Parts: sequence; C-alpha cells; structure tokens
Amino acid sequence: MAVDIKRDYEIRSILHEMREEYWQGLTEADELQEELLECVTFAIGGEIYAFETVFAAEVLRIPRLIRVPGVQETIAGVFNLRGEITAAMDIRPLLGLPSPPFSKRGRIIVVRSEKFVTGILVEAVEEVKGLSYKTFEPVVKTHFEVGQQFIRGQFNQDGALTVLLDITRLLAAPEIMVGTVS
Repeated sequence: MAVDIKRDYEIRSILHEMREEYWQGLTEADELQEELLECVTFAIGGEIYAFETVFAAEVLRIPRLIRVPGVQETIAGVFNLRGEITAAMDIRPLLGLPSPPFSKRGRIIVVRSEKFVTGILVEAVEEVKGLSYKTFEPVVKTHFEVGQQFIRGQFNQDGALTVLLDITRLLAAPEIMVGTVS
C-alpha cells in the first residue's frame, strides 16, 4: 500500500489553515463583543435616566392614583396592581428636577427591591438597551448636589447623555419609606 506523501501534506496544511482561521475568528469576535449594561431608559426632568433591567418588573400607563394623607411628598399616591396596593413614587424632587404634571406619555415603571414592590413615575419610557461600559463616566461632584447620592454616573453614547441611577440606594432612601419622614 503506497502512501501519497504529497497528498497527506496538503491535507495537513489545509487542516492547519482551517484551525488558524477558526481561532482567529474567535479572537476577533471576542474583541468585537463589548461589555454592556442592560438598562431601561426613561425621561424625567428633560433628561434621560436609566437603571438596570433586573430591577424593572413591568411598565404601565399611569392609573388613577389615590393620594394618601400624611405620607412623604415623593409618594404621589397608591394604585391597585393586580390586587396589591402599590405606592407610586415621583423621584424628581429627590433628584432636584422640575415636576410638571405628567402627560399621556407618562408611565409607571414597576420596580422590585428585596423588600417591596413600588412604582416609579416617569415622563416617558424610552427603551431597553445595552449601555457600553466603555462610555461610562463616574459621578463628578458639582455645585448641584441635590440627588447626587442617587446617581452612579453617566453614559455618553453618540453624543447623548444617559444618567445611571443607583436604584438600590434610591429604594432604600428614607424619603420614600412610608412612615419614616413626613
């Protein structure tokens, strides 16, 4: 049985080239894939804000809110969420933002924390999107300190700023806890 050395060499050469192309393709794919933080983005106070989607349960049209006497200003009222009485929070005062009435584009983002479910009133929900860590800038102290403790930083993508909220800190704020501040 005769072995064709030339043919065997060609096959090895072809397999070697295929292996190199395969590994190069994987390396290029890893370089192209950037780390993204998946967030829900929304408008309040004329700015775009975001927080991680793991905290967002759903988005609703603003239902009829029942004002509760003696609670914090940030609690705009309560509403029925499938049989559960749920607080609707207006976080604009906490962030030092203007608080005009909500339009028809207004929504409630239902947020789940470890301890409770609440709704955050927003002027409009923009979208769910991945924000690139490459464009993230940490919070810079400015003369405008109101709400600074609730902001983790900002993303500057395509010339548009998106402010990243520290939703865990926001949900733990005494200003939103019923019965702690009036």
